Amino acid sequence: MLAFSAHAEDVRVAFVAHEKLPSVEQLVEKTTSLLNVGSELRLLNEPPAAGWQSYSAVVLVGPQALEAWSFNDSPAAVAVFVSRDAVAAYRQQLASALYLEPPLKRQVAMAKSILGHDRPLGVLVQDKSQWKNSGLSAMPLQQSLVTPYFVDQYDNLNRALLDLLKNSHALVGTYDTELYSSTNIKNILITAYRQNKPLIGPSSAYIKAGALATTYSDIDDVAHRLSEILLTGLKEQVWPDADYNPYFKVRYNQQVGRSLNLLLPDADALAAQLAKGEREH
Repeated sequence: MLAFSAHAEDVRVAFVAHEKLPSVEQLVEKTTSLLNVGSELRLLNEPPAAGWQSYSAVVLVGPQALEAWSFNDSPAAVAVFVSRDAVAAYRQQLASALYLEPPLKRQVAMAKSILGHDRPLGVLVQDKSQWKNSGLSAMPLQQSLVTPYFVDQYDNLNRALLDLLKNSHALVGTYDTELYSSTNIKNILITAYRQNKPLIGPSSAYIKAGALATTYSDIDDVAHRLSEILLTGLKEQVWPDADYNPYFKVRYNQQVGRSLNLLLPDADALAAQLAKGEREH
């Protein structure tokens, strides 16, 4: 479906990672099969003898590859498995990028579909600048029923969290590894569930810890979108802007849903509904 119509044999893509992980090898295999072009997985410390310019493009897999990459005299570089914040520092040097985390707007839409569109939701953020970058700051708070709580305006995280939970039906998590660190997450979840308030997101990794639901993109979804980015860039020499992945799934913690007496909608149907809503807007 995505194969190059001509000169595909001349196209070679290097996938660059700091180590050969099964997930990286799967990404290479799936993306290459969709594009039907030559590819090679190379480690950062093993540059090709002919130089990186022997490739048509490079895919930087993960933050280590992005941070260690020298953009001098290299072909077009696309970053994947990297957060929006990680990409921001290198945006001018990257041809494109696919953010690791789901957009907060999508997580909010999922929360509303699960809990009801008339339920107030709270978002915990470090400060106003983080909220400004969230993609939700332009929404009128009264109309959207989504309210940010700024940690830097409170004595500590706990006070901000308690204020949020008092006024919200759920906490929608942001992809902030400092705020939702392994140290904080246990306290956040215990505090929320004592008040029968669920945590939505911030990523699939938190489902096992006790988050109720999240949207996420698996290897197939990343390969799907990455192949589209590479196809557009290499064929048309116009690279799509760095963005969130439009292909994603919904994942639940069914045990948490039962403990909160929630009837969770079908995950596949909800993902399709959310994706349709995004395409229409």
